[in-house]
Amino acid sequence: CPDRTAIVFEGKRLSFIELSERANRVANALAGLGIKKGDRVAMLQVNCDQYVEAYYGVAKSGAIFVPLNFRAKKDELIYMINHSEARVLLVGERYIEMANEMRSELPLVQHYISIEGKQEGMLDYEELLDTASGEEFFTEIDDEDITILMYTAGTTGLPKGVPLPHNSFSVYMLENVNPVDPEIEETNLLTMPLYHVAGIQAMLAATYGGRALAMMRQFEVNEWLETV
Repeated sequence: CPDRTAIVFEGKRLSFIELSERANRVANALAGLGIKKGDRVAMLQVNCDQYVEAYYGVAKSGAIFVPLNFRAKKDELIYMINHSEARVLLVGERYIEMANEMRSELPLVQHYISIEGKQEGMLDYEELLDTASGEEFFTEIDDEDITILMYTAGTTGLPKGVPLPHNSFSVYMLENVNPVDPEIEETNLLTMPLYHVAGIQAMLAATYGGRALAMMRQFEVNEWLETV
């Protein structure tokens, strides 16, 4: 059901075929920047539609997605970005100032990409996608290859990087998620942050199950009640 709604976010709707094309554009854009299988791509942003595109695009490219805790302190973010050896940092609008403050302490980051509009000294996300191919991106990926490097909260010390392979999510979905039913259209509401494994699982489950994913930037009671 490629024309079914895949994402609902702040008045925008994206079908599954549109999501797939934009994810391909992300993968091809990253390849154009020299990103290869196994390279790390970090993201500092609250939930949004680009977050979903970025994860799937990074996964298609064979690179490793590093979702950063947007509640982390600056020194914790610097540690996570450097420890992960991220070469690309995707940045949401509210974190632009912090990203610029961290630049001098992030020697491995080669490309800063602004997700929401043009920013001085950064590549523009939409411009990158506009100039990249929407054709399917193919790279050889094994089940055991790492898809996400997710960091713990670091409550007892520094945040710890937890590598998660593709099969950790595919097994979860096969065992816990009903596959798509062409006769039924359903919507899942995402309130968990996508830097958390529960948020990523909810996102993947919606896609695998052919369900629309209605997203909230962050959990807010009144917005949640209106959405429900």
